[in-house]
Amino acid sequence: MKKITMKKHQNIAMYAAVLSLSVLFAGCSADNGTVGQAVGNPVVQVIKAGNLTGNQLMISGKVTPNQEVQVVSKVAGRVSTVSVDEGSIVKAGDALVKLEADDYNQQVIQARAALASARAKLADTKAGTRSEEIQRQKSGLESSKAAYDNAQKTLERTKSLFTSGAVSQTDLEKAQLALEQAKSGYEQLQAQLQLSENGPTGNTIQALQAEVDRLNSSVQLAEISVNNTTVKSPIAGIVAKRSIDPGELATPGAPLFTVVDMKTVQVQFSVNQDQINLIQPGATVEMKTNSIPDKTFKGTVIFISPISDAGTNTFPVKVKVDNAQGLLRSGMIMDATIGTSANATRIEVPTSSLVKDSDKTYLYTVTDGVAHRVEVKTEDKDANWSYVTNGLDQASQVIVNPGSQLKDGDKVTVK
Repeated sequence: MKKITMKKHQNIAMYAAVLSLSVLFAGCSADNGTVGQAVGNPVVQVIKAGNLTGNQLMISGKVTPNQEVQVVSKVAGRVSTVSVDEGSIVKAGDALVKLEADDYNQQVIQARAALASARAKLADTKAGTRSEEIQRQKSGLESSKAAYDNAQKTLERTKSLFTSGAVSQTDLEKAQLALEQAKSGYEQLQAQLQLSENGPTGNTIQALQAEVDRLNSSVQLAEISVNNTTVKSPIAGIVAKRSIDPGELATPGAPLFTVVDMKTVQVQFSVNQDQINLIQPGATVEMKTNSIPDKTFKGTVIFISPISDAGTNTFPVKVKVDNAQGLLRSGMIMDATIGTSANATRIEVPTSSLVKDSDKTYLYTVTDGVAHRVEVKTEDKDANWSYVTNGLDQASQVIVNPGSQLKDGDKVTVK
């Protein structure tokens, strides 16, 4: 980036005017001012207020795309087809590359099957146990009750025989174990029948519904993975770089393409701290480049950084430029002229033309040979010149050194 310079619109003509005024001031010093008491009207020297100086900032910057996107894949896979090449013009959503999707399609099939099974189970549970199943459970319970009763009677007989010494201790223990098993089986069938008759609890339904929701999310994720095997351009623009070929393996996050939007470009400048406040957002910028010397490009200041670059201690400024014709390319150097806010509406006049009266500042203008007293707002420029920021029209004829005798409405002769 070239060093930033300030160009004052004080050309050779202005220096000549200053020089001539100095001579005039010297010539008038003998009679204490340029208001001479001629035979007729007072003779005055004037300067045209239209000869004002505005500041312009001359800087150089580099063209960058309005948008530059690194296109990456969200999933891993081997590339099957590449649809574009470097220089291709694409729209947002256009397919750039396709990956092999067989594995991802199988994941979708498995996820959908698991979801269907979970939904069926939930539906059956909500519907409750069928009447046929309840009848079957009742029959089983009756059989289990009979076996339980029989085991109780068998144990009673075995106890009597054991008391009389007809059976052994082992036989008695077997009868006791048979009763316990019969009782356990009966109680289990009894509880199962009760559950079937009462239906599922709310917690059971919630658990099954949660499983359905989880598997539904799995299906959606699997379908998204399949969709992601087609890599699309996120913006409209030009493919500036291609980094993948068919047969290669794409990995998530690795750049496959670079797509740039060059219909509108940005020119980035760096401005020194003593000049950054001279630029305002929305300021018009005229730019030229050595690559296209006969064309002037116009842009608008869209960004002025509130913080400086740590490396250069300059402030980044961005200018937006229409590039519908595609003449500007990223990396081109642009020489720009930015109209600054400082002095943009201030007119320079000799300090000797100003008159102080009751904390107010005035100067005299001449129109059709008549002097007019005009109240103005001023700022100091240097020892000999002041800026008029308000109250004076451009192209006004300003009396250089009115003196104390001149009054508003006096007729004067311009020398």
